[in-house]
Amino acid sequence: MPARAFSAVRLVNGSTGDPVLYLDYPGAHNALLFDAGDNAPLSLAELGDLEAVFITHHHIDHFIGLDRILRANMDKDKTLHLFGPVQTIRRVADRVRSYEHQFFPFQKLALAVHELGEGTRRTAVLECAKRFAEPEVVEQPWISRVCYSTEHLEVEAVSVDHTAPCLAFALAERSGFHPDPDKLAAGLLRPGEWVQEALRLLRADAPGQTRLDINGGSFTLESLAKQYFVESPGARIAYVTDTQWTDELRPKLVKLARGAWRLYCDSYYARKESKNAAQHKHMMAHQAAELARLAKVEQLVLVHFAPRYAGRYPMLVEEAAEVFPRVSAEISRGPRSE
Repeated sequence: MPARAFSAVRLVNGSTGDPVLYLDYPGAHNALLFDAGDNAPLSLAELGDLEAVFITHHHIDHFIGLDRILRANMDKDKTLHLFGPVQTIRRVADRVRSYEHQFFPFQKLALAVHELGEGTRRTAVLECAKRFAEPEVVEQPWISRVCYSTEHLEVEAVSVDHTAPCLAFALAERSGFHPDPDKLAAGLLRPGEWVQEALRLLRADAPGQTRLDINGGSFTLESLAKQYFVESPGARIAYVTDTQWTDELRPKLVKLARGAWRLYCDSYYARKESKNAAQHKHMMAHQAAELARLAKVEQLVLVHFAPRYAGRYPMLVEEAAEVFPRVSAEISRGPRSE
């Protein structure tokens, strides 16, 4: 299994609450958030660490947490990227400008909002320094699935079939050196900014005897590499919620999730609820398992259980396990999604 660069991956509300996935990277302010539903379990400091937010669609259980994200980042001097389906620019702009802002000089937050449609990407920047004036929208062709790219990773997006415009996402880390979360947790040095500096030097192929000063000590890059890092292809995570499982979508979703270390997948209904699943355009647990099997993922985590199954959630896991045995759910955490 490839090493993972992120130090934590957290299904914020478990499998029974609003689907929200938080990924944190050691020693850097570049956390990622998939969906903006109820994020009360995340601290403002954790939300203030965000670099990008990937919104599947604008139903309340996937979008209501935007307010806390704004609150946590309003005083930052940073660009926060927001990705979503069509109408994301207008909806974010309306939310931001629905408040009375004091506009202090130190508030330099810029919201780069990216709206992804079939073959088209529209981008607008809402700037606190410009009092969140109506932004200019730039439209360009969007052919590749990649919607976000850094030196460490790429995020892919595809359109899916729900009752509102909706996206599914996958994160793919680049091959090369990665911090080892287990080694960092067990090591004598606490994770900090040195992790990203060492990572930068390792990927630049710096000499092994290059020294870094960390917490009053001096360490060679070679020793840090052996103790805290690993070279690997990197991990892939797929995040699929609120969509039908149709013949048309199947190849697209299988390609998105192919070889993922972990697939977080919509499993709103049990097998006997096929009519409701078709009407409300959700997946059933056994369909999530079929996607996991076809995509040959390492692990499947079921998310977004319907409240009607309260007290019977293990039934959904059992239905999925009949198709794909490496399946789990986080049932004890988080409030129910209404």
